[in-house]
Amino acid sequence: MTIFELVKLTLDELYQDAVTEHGTEVDQVITECLGYLSDSYKDLTSDEREPVNYGDPAVRFAYVFRYVAAHGDYIVQLLKAFRAEMGGAIFSEPTVRVTCIGGGPGSDVIAVLKYLSDMGKHEKAQKLICYLLDGEQGWADAWTEFDEKIQTDVKVSPVFQKLDVSDSGSWKSQKKFLQSDIFTMSYFVSEVMSQDAEGDVSDFWMKLFEGAKPGALFFYIDNGAKPFNEYIDGLAGAAGLETVFSIDNKRFTPSYSEQASELAEYRKKFDGLNPKIQAYLSCRVFRKPS
Repeated sequence: MTIFELVKLTLDELYQDAVTEHGTEVDQVITECLGYLSDSYKDLTSDEREPVNYGDPAVRFAYVFRYVAAHGDYIVQLLKAFRAEMGGAIFSEPTVRVTCIGGGPGSDVIAVLKYLSDMGKHEKAQKLICYLLDGEQGWADAWTEFDEKIQTDVKVSPVFQKLDVSDSGSWKSQKKFLQSDIFTMSYFVSEVMSQDAEGDVSDFWMKLFEGAKPGALFFYIDNGAKPFNEYIDGLAGAAGLETVFSIDNKRFTPSYSEQASELAEYRKKFDGLNPKIQAYLSCRVFRKPS
């Protein structure tokens, strides 16, 4: 199964939610939401930017349609590049826990499933427990019974937890996710860095890095801009993490196996507003010393 096929499953459910909310105006509203997202991501370093509001199912549909397949494939490419660099399996146990920070849209969990599918017996994971941490509760519905919708050799159990990194009150009492083997941060550092006026966002990252178990891996992939790299590198260094893999501002395109034609039904509806297909990215893999 390709990432675009997995995304299609989620889009079908989100589209019905958007129809319930907006009725016959749904396609026009989604088109406006695609523009809203594009405008919102233009100046991510500005302290004056308003955080994206994903409360409307039309916004969530627009995000998944435009970004999730490409972002998921970029994570797959990072996982494969890191595996090649280290010369062995990333998932060394039958049961693996993965925490996806800002993982509500699902690109991270879809990516890990795709990677494990591609690697087959070269990876040992048979059960994947994914903690999806996100500030928007609405994303939870997209992953309810997700394991029943897909056919994969790896059993997956998505666990959604509402968590706002800019509000310490929402995360100080949550600890279970810290026991994960792998943490993913896909296009999330750039989205929340500007919300750190009170220091809560940086405090969250430090809690994450310091509270994770020894040997945990952190996969960071984001906009290639230097401010985001310097920000996360500084925090990881302060927490004593090792940088074991690094890519700076490199052009990525989706893998040849991924075909946006899987979304033909929705591409026809939103003509000219196609899924994202390329970007300049920076990547890191950090490891907490044993």
